Amino acid sequence: MKSTRMVTVAALALGAALAFTGCAAEATPESSPAASSTVEACSEVRNVTNGALNTLAGDLAADPAGKSEYFGQLTERVDALLGTVDNKSADAAFSSFAAALGEAGAYVATVSTEAPAEGAETDPALIAATTAVQDAAAEAAANCSAE
Repeated sequence: MKSTRMVTVAALALGAALAFTGCAAEATPESSPAASSTVEACSEVRNVTNGALNTLAGDLAADPAGKSEYFGQLTERVDALLGTVDNKSADAAFSSFAAALGEAGAYVATVSTEAPAEGAETDPALIAATTAVQDAAAEAAANCSAE
């Protein structure tokens, strides 16, 4: 019971920290369109990252084709960010992020609809796809602001 309570408290603390971070990003003064596009780009990177990682952490065997299509939509959302931020490194970071999402979507499309065997190890390709998305998302987040 105590361990469940500690996990719940930790999850709430993490959720609150993420919410406050999001609120702080949204509360920045928007004195110019560039500031607005920067806030929107950072918010979109965060939202796409959360969607991708939550999907990869979920049950991929349940509708892999639908999940692969979802990754296609995430890739399109990141592609739409190209040219929106006044930062020379942003477009390269967004392109890398979109490529990692595309590769994750391609991986998800190959997942079997059969449940993995009890106690089976995590597929190394899933670990690689998740790591690639995390790394590319971190780079995109670091470059979503104007210079």
